[in-house]
Amino acid sequence: MALVVGAYYHWGVRAAGHNIDWNGDTLGYYNFLGRAFANGHTYLEIEPKPELLALPNPWDPRVPDELKLFDAVLYNRRYYLYHGAGPAVLLFAPWRLLTGRDLPENFALFLMCFGGWIFSAFAARGLLRMAGADPGPVVWTLLLVALAFCQGVPFLLNRVWVYEIAIGGGYLFVSGGIYFLVRAWGSGRTRDLVLAGFLFGCAISCRPHLGLIGAVAVAMLLWRFRQRGFAAILPFAAVGLMVCGYNLARFGNPLEFGNNHLLGGAHQTTVVPEMANVGPGLYYMLACEPEFSKVFPWIRAVPRLAPGGVPPHYTLEALVGALWLAPFVVFLLLAGYGGAARPILAALVLHAGGLLAFVVSTGWSVPRYQVDFLPVFVLVASVAFAAALPRLPRIAQLCATVVFGTLVCFGTGANLALGIAGPIDEMLKNKPARYATIAGWLSPVARYRPVLNSGFDIAIAKRSAGTLLRAGVPAQPYELILEPGGHLVSRFSGNDVRGELPEGVRDLRARYAPGSGLLQVVADGVPVLTQKIGPLVSTPPQ
Repeated sequence: MALVVGAYYHWGVRAAGHNIDWNGDTLGYYNFLGRAFANGHTYLEIEPKPELLALPNPWDPRVPDELKLFDAVLYNRRYYLYHGAGPAVLLFAPWRLLTGRDLPENFALFLMCFGGWIFSAFAARGLLRMAGADPGPVVWTLLLVALAFCQGVPFLLNRVWVYEIAIGGGYLFVSGGIYFLVRAWGSGRTRDLVLAGFLFGCAISCRPHLGLIGAVAVAMLLWRFRQRGFAAILPFAAVGLMVCGYNLARFGNPLEFGNNHLLGGAHQTTVVPEMANVGPGLYYMLACEPEFSKVFPWIRAVPRLAPGGVPPHYTLEALVGALWLAPFVVFLLLAGYGGAARPILAALVLHAGGLLAFVVSTGWSVPRYQVDFLPVFVLVASVAFAAALPRLPRIAQLCATVVFGTLVCFGTGANLALGIAGPIDEMLKNKPARYATIAGWLSPVARYRPVLNSGFDIAIAKRSAGTLLRAGVPAQPYELILEPGGHLVSRFSGNDVRGELPEGVRDLRARYAPGSGLLQVVADGVPVLTQKIGPLVSTPPQ
């Protein structure tokens, strides 16, 4: 199973067309930070443009993006990262020191996500042993699949940038902390206590709000082991103090992470939890339904308006609620059947619920943030189901396993579909041949099977203003539009080419030549508009 998960994760960080480049320096933000740490300082080795520094307010969101390093921090005429330093300390700086080269960010995300899954799997095994449950191979395999694919990570792998690295690091450290928490709970060994506290502390260095689970965990260990529990508290506090010292060295304030000096867009530089955000946030993070289609990949995230609308300045990206990504999380209700594992399961639910509450209160509903809390819910729900299963009669066990397996399969399909689409359909745009090939393997009905570069020569009868022609899959459509006054607009992938429709045209045609990638609009045999659109993926009806 580990080979399957590892192979998919490794493919996932490359699938959208971003190969793992081992040959030299890259432009990744965490590579910038790794170089900075390797050279003994905290600021990025990038000089801000003089035009930016000359502005009276360079942090104004209206400053053009070409003048600034977007989403970096500008302080005392130097650039910093507000994203947590944990991944840079763990991977990027050591690799730079050892090799003199940058570590590819997509490979780093692969390592962290795969490591997070490994820790989660061992934590699940430990919790089941504490609960006195020994699931058979079928249930155990379903549990491993759920931990690997039903927690938002496939989507995270699709586009690898600075945000995904910080989130992947948090996932790794939280999963590792949970694993050693489970070990320490049973053994009381100092080594396990220290590692649990240390890894939970490292989660703060990736995503500060992840410190909630560490605080809950070390408090539990102190309650259980009294004085020995300080073996967990001390490393947790030490890492927290190091994070504060890092902030103090950069900004002169131990609690300043850089948000107040962020070069971002409008309403992106501050995070102020508000109750007005909670209702829409819960809808988006938990319940927002996907769009189902007959065309690969069948499930997509689309923009939707929450019931009752959203507050002003709400930040929203198309996403699918966690109850669709992992519908079996309803088995959280069975956590009471966890036997000796119940205190840990309860603490994990408290942690994940607290993180969910924080995320939904911020007014930021973006799909990558689901990885902050969903893996923990998936772990608890899976373990709770497997622990409760032996209490049922044999026929009921079979039925429950079928239900659980069906929900896991649906969640896996939803996550993998979103992993293909990603936030902006990068595989479709960057690797259309790969996209069409995978779609061909998995699309049994020819009518709905996406194909690459199916040429066409279409007569257009409509002459009134509006859309004259639409082709291609919905995620990347081609449109030919007639505007009032006879202005033609050829639109593909955000690019427009304009032309004029002569009066009295009898034969208007649109021709796409797959060999050249040219789409041409011809009026009575005379080309009036030509656009280079390149590869076009579409189903036969489209």
